[in-house]
Amino acid sequence: MISRNKLKQFEKRARASVILAAFIIAYLPCAFAEIKDMVKFEIAKKYFRQGNTYFNNMQYLAAVEYFRKAVKEFPDYYTARDSLARAYKLAGLSAEALKEWENLLEAFPENAAVISNIDNLRFQDVRASQSHGYADYVFHETYPASRYKRFVFHKPVDIAVDNDKSVYITSFSEGNLVKLDLNGNGVFSVKTSLNSRLYGVDYHDNKIAVSDFRNDRIIILNKRGEILTKFGSSGYGEGQFHGPEGLAYNSAGELYVVDSGNSRVQKFDDTGRFILQFGKKGEYEGELSGPTDLVAFRDRVYVTDTGNKRIACYDDSGNFVRNISIQDMEYPRGISAMGDTLLLSDEKKGLFFYNPGTESTHRFAPSGDARGAPSRLEAVVADRDAYLYCLDHGTESVVLFSPAARQYSNLSVEAASVDVKSFPTVALYVNVRTRDGSPVYGLSADNLLITEDGVPITNLYTNYLKRLLPSVSISLCVDRSRNNEAYHNDITWVAEFILKMMRKNDSMKVLNFNKNSWVGNRFDWSRRRTLRALRAREYGEGKNIGAALYNAVSDLVPRLNRRAVVFITDGSVSEDSFQTYTPANITSYAKAHFIPIYIISFREPHGQLKSIAEETGGAAYRPRQVDGMRSIYSRIKNSEEYRYVLVYPTFKLPNFRGWWSDVKIEVNYKGQKGIEWGGYFVP
Repeated sequence: MISRNKLKQFEKRARASVILAAFIIAYLPCAFAEIKDMVKFEIAKKYFRQGNTYFNNMQYLAAVEYFRKAVKEFPDYYTARDSLARAYKLAGLSAEALKEWENLLEAFPENAAVISNIDNLRFQDVRASQSHGYADYVFHETYPASRYKRFVFHKPVDIAVDNDKSVYITSFSEGNLVKLDLNGNGVFSVKTSLNSRLYGVDYHDNKIAVSDFRNDRIIILNKRGEILTKFGSSGYGEGQFHGPEGLAYNSAGELYVVDSGNSRVQKFDDTGRFILQFGKKGEYEGELSGPTDLVAFRDRVYVTDTGNKRIACYDDSGNFVRNISIQDMEYPRGISAMGDTLLLSDEKKGLFFYNPGTESTHRFAPSGDARGAPSRLEAVVADRDAYLYCLDHGTESVVLFSPAARQYSNLSVEAASVDVKSFPTVALYVNVRTRDGSPVYGLSADNLLITEDGVPITNLYTNYLKRLLPSVSISLCVDRSRNNEAYHNDITWVAEFILKMMRKNDSMKVLNFNKNSWVGNRFDWSRRRTLRALRAREYGEGKNIGAALYNAVSDLVPRLNRRAVVFITDGSVSEDSFQTYTPANITSYAKAHFIPIYIISFREPHGQLKSIAEETGGAAYRPRQVDGMRSIYSRIKNSEEYRYVLVYPTFKLPNFRGWWSDVKIEVNYKGQKGIEWGGYFVP
């Protein structure tokens, strides 16, 4: 017989079993659901990791596929969804990128980064109009000479800016040339002789020209401040001067100099050889009185005829065209160009904008904060981002004005890839643009902050691409459709315009296409092998231009040198040409990676082809346009590098292998800010 105590123990265990069973029945579905979600998330993480590998190898379409799989497996995987949007954008699929970021915004309506990405993408094709030069400006900063010790510029008279947005200032009383970097920091101060009185300054193709007013000569320096050559002497003959003042390069590198004391302008080639002179003392047409400065603008030369209170206009051969009188102008001194506009500096009345095409005038008046108005404006120059540098002779300072649209908008920052092949050295490939999509060039380590897992990186190197020897990679895309077969014998002829100029550190890939695409010759420097590939008669049906151009751009994306697509075609477009990728896809993809597309067309090219060339920064040429054909190689090789490769040693150790490392990139440039997140798995 069972005792009462044992019966109670049995009943207690039974009740506990019932309660446990009830608990399991009630909560088992939830437990299974959580386990199922965890399994899905782990699967999604594997897809995300594979997608991240493709992304960092700049294979964006492959990255898209794996990020899509990760999001499909686990829809709330927001990091994967954000990465998917970034991959879409860098693959040229902007509409798809916008959709993914809009999905993210529903989950995170206050996320500033998501909002910024959406805004920048929506406005990427909206160009801030700078052609008229009348945009609103606001005071940004002042660079007073008193701030600098080693780089002081007393009695400044002229100013120039180079492609890196470094500023050059001539100091008349000190006789020195001062260089400031894009952030206003002193770089060097050069005195060309013990008794020099430097006046005019201009920049072209890595050379700086300055005029020595006292010694009647011109000095040419490089961007490091090293003197390359000098020419000129005192007198009235050809190549002689009596107080040279302003000077200016034209687009061909020829130099115009205002020979003020002789009331004339002289023109020299890039070696300093005299070409011609024009102007003489007087007040009638074609005559000058105390000219001070000039600018070579398109096929015209505009001279500040200071004594006559006007602007004198000549053609590039020195023939007088007309005089320009500006209402309220009293003492014109400096003149420069910005877009379609001339910037006229009046010592007493300030700055005037003048459009030679419309003959319209607009007097400069900054909006908002009225600080910085120059007391004695000597010269004004605009950099490539349309910032104005006003040289105030009276206060011995440079006053910087920012376009209002840039001052109150953010920068777009893109992390295009993270390279950890040389771990623990990490290389970030970064693009920086304004809101309208224009590249921001020339930033230094002072403008960039990298934070890895919350720790700021202090040892950041930004000049990786700049130290590489200039070289070219070209993807030669050849139309092998039936329409282009009639021009087969001309294909090698037009390609020779480029091939004959290539060097051993350059490379070219031949990509053929009709309805399909195939490689004729891989990236190679050999002219012989390239020509052999071009001579092959491989023509067929179809004309899938979109796929061919997309593949051509993809081939160039990871390469570190100057890059371009050259497309040889008969110029026609068929119904199937853009079924795979649209012209908008091609344009967006090429622009995302700063790759221009040049089109050589045996007949008048279709409007869609012209648009692709123009919008990507390339050009469309017919074979009869020999000068244009010859310019393609030099345009590619001398093009500017807009990408940034940010290199730093990480603090991660090998035992962090497999660890996901968050990377934050912050940019701060002239009041504009941008932020981007990225990351990598420790190898």
